[in-house]
Formats: sequence, C-alpha cells, structure tokens
Amino acid sequence: MMRAQPDAASEGLRPEDVSVLLQRQTEVLELVAAAAPLKETLDAIIIALEDLIGGARCSILIVDSSGSVLRHGAAPNLPSVYLSAIDGIQPGPKAGSCGTAAFFGEQVVVSDVRTDDRWVDYRDAAVHSGLISCWSSPIADPQGVTVGTFAVYHAEPHWPTPRERRLVDRFTYLASVAIEHSRLLGDIVESEELFRRSFEDNPAGEALLGLNKNFERANTAFARLSGYHGDELVGLPLEAVLQIDAATEERIRNALADARTHCITQQMRLRCKNGDVRPVEAAFSLICSRDGTPARLALSLVDLTERLAADAARRARHEAEVARQIAEDHSSAKSALLTSVSHEVRTPLQAIKGFTELLSTLDLDESRRNEALARINFAADHVLDLVTDVLDISRVEAGVLPLHLEPVKVDETVREIVHLLDALVAERHASVHLAVDPCVVVLADRNRLRQVLLNIISNALRHGRGSGTVQITAPETSPSVSIAISDDGPGIPADYLPRMFTPFARANGTDERNAPIDGYGLGLMLSHGLITAMNGELIAGNLGTGGAIFTVTLPSAEDQS
Repeated sequence: MMRAQPDAASEGLRPEDVSVLLQRQTEVLELVAAAAPLKETLDAIIIALEDLIGGARCSILIVDSSGSVLRHGAAPNLPSVYLSAIDGIQPGPKAGSCGTAAFFGEQVVVSDVRTDDRWVDYRDAAVHSGLISCWSSPIADPQGVTVGTFAVYHAEPHWPTPRERRLVDRFTYLASVAIEHSRLLGDIVESEELFRRSFEDNPAGEALLGLNKNFERANTAFARLSGYHGDELVGLPLEAVLQIDAATEERIRNALADARTHCITQQMRLRCKNGDVRPVEAAFSLICSRDGTPARLALSLVDLTERLAADAARRARHEAEVARQIAEDHSSAKSALLTSVSHEVRTPLQAIKGFTELLSTLDLDESRRNEALARINFAADHVLDLVTDVLDISRVEAGVLPLHLEPVKVDETVREIVHLLDALVAERHASVHLAVDPCVVVLADRNRLRQVLLNIISNALRHGRGSGTVQITAPETSPSVSIAISDDGPGIPADYLPRMFTPFARANGTDERNAPIDGYGLGLMLSHGLITAMNGELIAGNLGTGGAIFTVTLPSAEDQS
C-alpha cells in the first residue's frame, strides 16, 4: 500500500503554507488523474516547492529500469550542463547527495558541497552552475524500494529549516505518487499492448465472449477460419458458430460457476459462414474480474482439418502395410503348407500303393492279407482326415462352414473326450483333473465343439510333462462360459505365441523327449476358426508357474432362452 500522506495540520506550517500546499497538491493530483506525462507532473511538483522555499532550485532523479543508475526526471530551473553531469549517476556512499541518499535509503544534507568529500566527483559541475548546498531525500515506492531522489539546491551554504523539511517531505510524497502512478499506467499500457498483439496477431482463432456466450470480439485468424468479418461475429451466440453438444454445454456452465476452472478443451465442429463444417480443437478459458468473479470467456480455435487428414493418411498407409505383410505371410505360409501337406499325403499314398501291389502280386495267407488291408485302411483314413481339415479351413475362411448351434452340456462333452483319450493318458502316465460345473451349458455345434476340445486336450497331454497333470475347468458364469485347459509342460515358445492362430502357421521344435512335434499345423488354426464361427473366442497363453493354457469362451445357452 502507498505510505500514509503527511498530515499538514500537524506539521506546524504557516497558515498560508497550508492553503498554497493544498492548492498545489490538488493541481498535481489532477495531473496524475488525467494521466499527464510524468515529466509534466514532476515539473509542477518542483515549481510548487520552489515557490514555497525562496531561493531554492529542485530536481528529481529516477532509478532506471535496470535499477543501477539514476536518470534525469525533472529540473525545470537547473542548468543543462549540470543535469548532463549527474545524469546516470550510480548510487554509492560518496555519490553526491542524491547518489548517497539512494544508496543508503535515507535523507542526506550537505550544507556546502565545496567542503564535503561526498561531492568530490560532482563538486566542479555544481560550483560552476552556482549550486553550493544540496540536500536530497529518497523517493520510495509502496514496498519501500527507492525509485528516485528529490533534491533541493541553494546558491549559498544552507541548512534546511523544520518548515522546509516538512515541505520537502510533502512534495516527496507527491513525487512518489506520480512516479508509482506512471509506472502502473506504463505496466497497464504495456500489458494491453501485449494482449492486443498476442490476440490480434495470433495464428490461432481467438475470441472473447460475454457470460451470455455471445461474441464480443474476434481476431483476424478467427474471422478467416469462420468466414465471417470481425464485426459480423460481434453479438452472435456461440451456438451460431460452434456445434455444441449437451456435455460440452454442461462443462462450460460448470466453468462459469466455478472460478477455479481455468481452461477446458474439446474437439468440436465449426460452422463456417459459407455452410462448410470444419473440425477444430476449442479451448475455453474463464476470465475473472478483479474481485475473482467470472467476467467473460476466452475462446481459442485450432483448425484440425489438415491434422486429421494427415492422421487418416498415416493410418491408411499403416493398414495397407499391415495388409501387404499379412498377404505375404499368408502366401509364404501357404507355400509351406503345400510342402507339408504334400509330404503328409505322399507317405500314406505310398503305403496304400505298396500294400495294394503286395496284395496283387503275392499269394498271402489270411493273417498277412488282413494286416495289409489294415495298413491300407489306416493310410486312407489319414489322407481323408487331412483333406477334411484342409476343406474345413477353406470353408471357415470363406464363412460358409455349416454349423448347427444348440445347447451343449460341457461336462458330458469333456468326459466323453477324456474317455476317448484313455490310451494317450496311459501312454503319458498322466492324470486329468476335471472341475467342470455340471450345470454349464453352451450354445455351440456339438460335433465341432468336440473336435476343438479333442484337439486342445490331446495337445495338452502330448506336450505336457510326462507323468504330469492336465487341468480342465469350466465354472458356471454368465453371459458367457470359459473352458480352460492347462498343462504343466514347457509352455508355448515365445516366438510362436503371437502367431499361434495365424492361418497356415505352425511351431517348430521338439518335445521334452527331443522328438519332433507332430502334426501338420492345421489343428489350432482350425480350432480357432471353428470357435470364432460359433460366436466364441479361443486364446492361448503361458501360466506363470510354467505350462500352457488355452481358454475357450462361448455364449451361455441359458442366456439365449
């Protein structure tokens, strides 16, 4: 706060001093209120004081913006040569009266500059200008920081009287008011210019709105973006320019109700004057008055048209690259599949051909003829299974696989499959633990579900640990049922896991006995396709304790009733 103004009535001034003082003070304050140039106001202060103190000549020095030197502020009756000599004086313990007063922050009285060692650097200039005595008072701002000095000179040795000291105190106070007002006004002008430049020259669209959300002002970029002239926007409601949904309207309303909300951003659509609609990012900022209550809204718009187009083009390029890579992977995998299938077909066909020739060229006894026929039948079944799987995969990919969806009890289906695999369980010395809720019923094709579970459970037995355990769980849940099959083997290779269900992909490697992994790479892909076709999901992963886990998720039949 501004320090308290001295009370004229308590200073013991002459009555005529008080009258003149009040008149001159009023004149100075009128200049301050009218925002007159600072030099004009300071000149008026000095002239008023010189009229009250006979033979006095005064000056005001002001601390410059760097805070390191004193610059000429006002001195209407001092010689220009002397003013040039002291302009730019640096405060210090021996810098004349003004520099010393600014340095210590207290009044300095020198009755004769010719004998005072604080005037060594400025003595000649003062004496040459007819200035023999000088006392200086620091001018402080409301925070007590020295912003200038007020000096009184006489042409002969002089010591100030109490009356003169009180008058100088009063006019020093007026000088402080004038300097502080000038600085505040300068800050306001600078702030206004900064706002005007940042508002008008901003490449983003900027606008100010009243609390009723009507436009009060818009910059050039906003007008160019919307197609309106600036004066056409004034008075228009926000809804005439921006498409505002209920959620955004609520956010703006909450911002107006809570002054702590500084800014909200939202992607919106701008209605241009010509009817075009542009995507924009809108930022609403609340502007509060000096008492902290909402005063208006600031709106900033950034056109997203080019950015969104670039994002769409980037996504399209990425999708095209992914599609190309998938096509290449499929092509490569199909080539590998053809090689694998041809090998798988050739082996049983050679067996069929060999045993057929054996039957036609040799006279075999009953036992050897039955053995040859059994080998032929086994090889034919192998070829038939292979061809069936390939055809099923083709139909799944084409979306034409016939399915008959019906309620299927999971418990019965799993137990039936485990019974079929008794021989494999015995061979692996394994055990199967079931935790399937008898009430669990899924909506699926019975035969296809059996085919999928048979494939997964047999894989768990083959690739699990010897003498290990396969866990099968299916708790009662809704609206879907999850059937989990886990083993305690080495798990799924990390490089194979991401492409486990990729069409025509298969894993390479050996099992725990260093035997090649059997199969021709179609079972899991076909299982995945079958479950997907039945509106379900098949996912694979590894357990934290080791071993693989496959989870089949299908719709619950109870929710379909």
